[in-house]
Amino acid sequence: MHKIREMFDQIHKRYDLLNHLMSAGRDIAWRKACCKRLPQKENAVVLDLCGGTGDFSLSFRKGAAPKLSLVGDFAEKMLEVAAKKDANLKLVQMDATKIPIADNSVDFVLNGFGMRNIQELDMAFGEAFRVLKPGGYFATLDFFKPEKTISKLFYQRIAPLALPFAGMILSKHNAYRYLVLSILNFITAKEYVAKAKNAGFALRSVKALDGGLAHIVICEKK
Repeated sequence: MHKIREMFDQIHKRYDLLNHLMSAGRDIAWRKACCKRLPQKENAVVLDLCGGTGDFSLSFRKGAAPKLSLVGDFAEKMLEVAAKKDANLKLVQMDATKIPIADNSVDFVLNGFGMRNIQELDMAFGEAFRVLKPGGYFATLDFFKPEKTISKLFYQRIAPLALPFAGMILSKHNAYRYLVLSILNFITAKEYVAKAKNAGFALRSVKALDGGLAHIVICEKK
């Protein structure tokens, strides 16, 4: 985990650009689509877990006016980028398996492209469940292990060559080789839903995006 944190700190300045380029800008639309699937709540407290540079939080804020927007991430330099984007974001360096927030205190937990970087996934689910209020929502947007033909072709054939090459050109770092491997070594969306249910969540919706390149998974704490 320490090496992964160092890697994200090293690419923090160009992390957003690389994500936009490598998804052809689709990551922006995907975050927006995910936020639209969440209910409106007044005076909501939102935790963007593994929030990186804050883009998921900012997308949520465009469609709602939460009382408090927390961005939690283990990479300090990623949070420094988020701080420059919006002064309304409260930044907290944290471990997703040991969230320093009280029980039943958050209305929404967002996680964009972060769960596959967590080694103790079940612990992260447990922490997300713990901090959510009853009736709160856990929204995940991520690249899961490909199952459909289009996503298999992209991640198993095209991405292993194209993404690391683009990443090294733009950031002079091989972090995006890790990105491809993290997707291929991750669990499927169905397996992810099963883990969420085991943690106590009730599934509300699953949405495959662009032929299964990414998925939205929304769960509720009953």
